Amino acid sequence: MEQITGQVIYCGPMIPQLGLQYGAIFRNGIHAHLYVAIAECPALGSLFVSVKEYAGVRRQLDFDIARNMRGTSGKHVTFYQEVQNWLARKNAGGKQATAPTIGVTHHAK
Repeated sequence: MEQITGQVIYCGPMIPQLGLQYGAIFRNGIHAHLYVAIAECPALGSLFVSVKEYAGVRRQLDFDIARNMRGTSGKHVTFYQEVQNWLARKNAGGKQATAPTIGVTHHAK
């Protein structure tokens, strides 16, 4: 996996469990714990962009006033959507794993 170094800005959806929000700036590369998530969803790594790229990526993603991504074309739009889909699958899996079991009975002795 390629290391993300230098000053970068995160341009993806908010992921509180990873401490990520749109526009977060990393001065000396990203935190080591983020590489685990990038291994699961490589598109996430592509949403850390250099300061030089940021304005163009922001235009491509085309956020409305409510911070909804409205972009329809471009590689960063695709990466953003892939991360959203990954988060939806991950959240759906977590809900299924923690759902209560139905039909379990306990018998007192």
